[in-house]
Amino acid sequence: MASNVSASLAKCSNLVLSFSNPSAFAEGFLFVTHHALLKSSAMRSVLLLLVFLSAFAAAESKHESGAKASGSNSAEARTAKRMEAVRNQPPALRAFLLHMPKGGDLHNHLSGSIYAEYYILWAAEAKLCVNTSTLTYVLCKDESEFKPEQRTMRLASDALTDTTLYRELIDAFSMRNHSPARKPGEYQFFDAFNKFGLATNGNTGAMLAEVAHRAALQNEHYVETMFGMDGGIPWQLANQIPWIGDSPEDLVKYRQALLDGGVLRANDAGRQMLDAAEADMRTRLKCGTAQADPGCSVQIRYIFQVLRAFPRNMVYAQIAAGFEMCKVDKRVVALNLVQPEDWLIPMHDYDLHMLMIEVLHNISPKVNITLHAGELTFGQVPSEDLGRHIKKAIEVGHAQRIGHGTDVMYSPDTDAMLKEMATKHVAVEISFSSSDGILGLRGATHPFRQYLKAGVPVAIATDDEGVARSDITHEYQRAVEEQGATYAELKRISRNSAEYSFLPGMSLWADAATFKMNAACAGSSPAKPSSKCEELLKGSEKAMHEWELEKQFKDFESKN
Repeated sequence: MASNVSASLAKCSNLVLSFSNPSAFAEGFLFVTHHALLKSSAMRSVLLLLVFLSAFAAAESKHESGAKASGSNSAEARTAKRMEAVRNQPPALRAFLLHMPKGGDLHNHLSGSIYAEYYILWAAEAKLCVNTSTLTYVLCKDESEFKPEQRTMRLASDALTDTTLYRELIDAFSMRNHSPARKPGEYQFFDAFNKFGLATNGNTGAMLAEVAHRAALQNEHYVETMFGMDGGIPWQLANQIPWIGDSPEDLVKYRQALLDGGVLRANDAGRQMLDAAEADMRTRLKCGTAQADPGCSVQIRYIFQVLRAFPRNMVYAQIAAGFEMCKVDKRVVALNLVQPEDWLIPMHDYDLHMLMIEVLHNISPKVNITLHAGELTFGQVPSEDLGRHIKKAIEVGHAQRIGHGTDVMYSPDTDAMLKEMATKHVAVEISFSSSDGILGLRGATHPFRQYLKAGVPVAIATDDEGVARSDITHEYQRAVEEQGATYAELKRISRNSAEYSFLPGMSLWADAATFKMNAACAGSSPAKPSSKCEELLKGSEKAMHEWELEKQFKDFESKN
């Protein structure tokens, strides 16, 4: 009898373990009642029924726990499957990616982010003129230039009624309708800044409003944008103070001379500029009102821009001013050197520029640094100059992030370079449209896949979305269409864009490589953080931003 009971209980247990639907329950219930009512004593019948009900309850509990534990993964899998279904349908893929949460845009040039149509309106309002031979905005001065026989100058407002001029200006200010046969992409791209430059004056607030508005419409709520904000003070001092020399000791002395000369006045100029621009932005977006624009939800931080294609005293004066401003205004989260890397001075003085940063980093080690480095390709510069800038930027320039990094595979020891970036958690900011337009790199010619394979943190960014006629969604779409990126890879990239931002505070993640959550928040749901998790979030802007991103992903994936 004991053996019969054991066999019955064993079969009962096996049936219970298979319970996942009503038919399994029915089979188990029939088996137990058959043995209990037809073949068993009263005591044995009760025993079998109790075992069955107890085991069934345990199995159900385990099933529910497993469902809860795997719920987010199942939602992610469904979302990934949906993206795969539209991978080869560009309009549908765009619609899918538009609503996907994007952690942030970490590489954004403010003036290059504005679409030409806005510059045309602002130039008309400012009563500027257009040099028709170069399609460049200029101040209106000589009335003789407006004579029919001259016709080298027109009012900027003419473009609002002359469709030909309007079309020509948009093409001149961007990569729209660009033909490499007429002009190399790099020249077309960078020449645009000089053409529309005058229209940026006094419009920083309007520019910030446009960037914030566009970001919010694409489920992106954080932007780090770079532009000049020193009021020209560093250059004024550089032209007054004689250059001392290129050694570390000389650079320390020149910094002190700049401080003595009043370079800190640049802090006041920058603060006043940002205060005015942000107030104008909030007014334009109607923040704090019932009609508030979605852009009001976007956090914007600033990267101090240094122009590196100028004489060394001017470049160093700007770098020094940038370090000081990063220390006193929390809105200014880092500094970066801009202008094309292949130009004469940026190439010739590259090592000196890195030394300048190292000297100032040793004095102020907490200032964040992100650098354009390796934005080069074969044939653009002598081949021996390829692949060396990224290493210098990290090891001498103390770069925490690298902008573009397209020549990484030309490094003398590529595997070691990629491993160093991965080990040191140096993120690379990738902008597909600008790398294509400027360097002609797309698809397999871009090192995106090599970075991912090596475990280097990748963040997708816009660079100059207005000039490139792009946006952050289009950059994600290019990753899918040209690089074969999966949904899981895009999600990691989005999280990287929050993790490697320069927002202050602890990370939400104990391990950013696996996105294992910090112990304080482990087990908390996005909708209801624990008390320890709330304490972490309140004390860290970065963790709070990352927490909000997880909530956005949960909502996005629940709808797929």
